[in-house]
Amino acid sequence: MKKIFLLLCVLVSVQSQAWDVVGHRIVADVAYHNLTPAAKAAVDNVLGYERAMVATSSWADEIKSDVIYPGQDRWHFQDIDAGKTDKQLEELFNNKTLEGKHLFWAKDSLINVLKNDPNNADALKFIVHLTGDEFQPMHMGHHDDLGGNRARLYWFGRSTNLHSLWDGMMTDYTHYSSTEFCDYLLKRFAAQRDEVMGWDELTCIKNTYKASTAIYDEYAQLCKKGEADEKGYMRFERGFEYKFAYKFRATLDMQLYTAGIHLAKILNEIYK
Repeated sequence: MKKIFLLLCVLVSVQSQAWDVVGHRIVADVAYHNLTPAAKAAVDNVLGYERAMVATSSWADEIKSDVIYPGQDRWHFQDIDAGKTDKQLEELFNNKTLEGKHLFWAKDSLINVLKNDPNNADALKFIVHLTGDEFQPMHMGHHDDLGGNRARLYWFGRSTNLHSLWDGMMTDYTHYSSTEFCDYLLKRFAAQRDEVMGWDELTCIKNTYKASTAIYDEYAQLCKKGEADEKGYMRFERGFEYKFAYKFRATLDMQLYTAGIHLAKILNEIYK
């Protein structure tokens, strides 16, 4: 823990958490299925029991109010304004503190901590969690609306926002458990596994940003025909939820699967 403190500074944020408990378990489970035997044994040993990385995948959200890691909220997101080019994304990726010490910096820093101390359980749990965060599209949302937190809407009659919709409501809509969702993803993308495993982090970041842009674009189109109530929550045409969930189901699946594969790639490299 002290090693993390020496590396990471105290930060403050008003952002929401990323994937909910189910989403993070899906990512960790996909990763666990793609660990090498050596990496799997090492991870189990560091965390204390078999499949612990799945069970503890939401730990980094659960300790946000614990004074032992004050202000670590900012590590969970990398808000990026609209209209960024691939070149600008690459510049941010290569200079991870360009807009402050957020997700890209924190994840990279913690990976270095774990490389130097492979038995650092907290660093490992943070990496498992933050890798999932990196693939939640609204964690590359816009600064001005706090990653979609101010983009308010009703979802099946419930007041929410674009960020929370992607935190968990999209996965909840499938009615899959985390295990069922993981099994489904492993089968759906089996033929693409090696291709996805070959993607570098910058490619994954560009894909997540494109997903975020598409979601914002769809929300903007819906707003043109919708109406806001007195609290600013948008009411869209009846049944839009079914169309929205259908349109972005492939995005949801790919982001969760790619996050798991990318996490496995990181841990396989550390625990050779």
